[in-house]
Amino acid sequence: MNDLVFLSSENVYADMFTTSNLIAKYGDSSIDTVNRLIRNYQKDLKEFGVLGFEIRKPKRGSIGGRPHKVWHLNEEQTMLLLTYMDNTEPVRQFKKALVHQFSLMKRSLYEKQVQFELGKQFSKDLHQAVAESPHLDEHHHLYGNVNKLIYKQALGVSTKALRQQRCIPKDEPITHYLDGDEAGAVKRVKEQVRTLLGMHLDYQQIKAVLQIQGIVYQITLPILETA
Repeated sequence: MNDLVFLSSENVYADMFTTSNLIAKYGDSSIDTVNRLIRNYQKDLKEFGVLGFEIRKPKRGSIGGRPHKVWHLNEEQTMLLLTYMDNTEPVRQFKKALVHQFSLMKRSLYEKQVQFELGKQFSKDLHQAVAESPHLDEHHHLYGNVNKLIYKQALGVSTKALRQQRCIPKDEPITHYLDGDEAGAVKRVKEQVRTLLGMHLDYQQIKAVLQIQGIVYQITLPILETA
């Protein structure tokens, strides 16, 4: 029973959920039975949050079939729904696997959130260092350029590519979408840049110094599929 719990996005404050399809598959029941239970107890389930869903289309190349609704249930909704099902051996095993995976996912999210919160102060310090830089007047886009340089040196990818691959909205910080190792690398380079700005180095000098150490934590982004 691997991959029972998913995240709504790569955001550090994303929601965790499992699906009605998985509950049917591992809960010793049929899709129709699970969907009927969800419809019958919607009021109960909604007491624990929004009852989300997605519409899945038939797999490409399959014969027949229609788009169908797949429910997304958070941890509390999932456990409540399982109490309405027969407590068979498969259901009990499924419950244990869900408890374990929800717990692991929560721990992972918490670690990312801690890294993000710790990184806030580094970002504030960096803003202050840019504002106090004697080169600010000659480089009107100093912060934007420095920010792009930080991600390139920390992770080996551009901020533009990172936003595209992880579907990061323009009005949200990239740091919401980094894992612990990535956030740590970015934080390290931000601290280095803040120190170099404090030494009154300009952008090109900072870039040259950072390039000497190389990329801190190289990541690889998957190639986007084209239509």
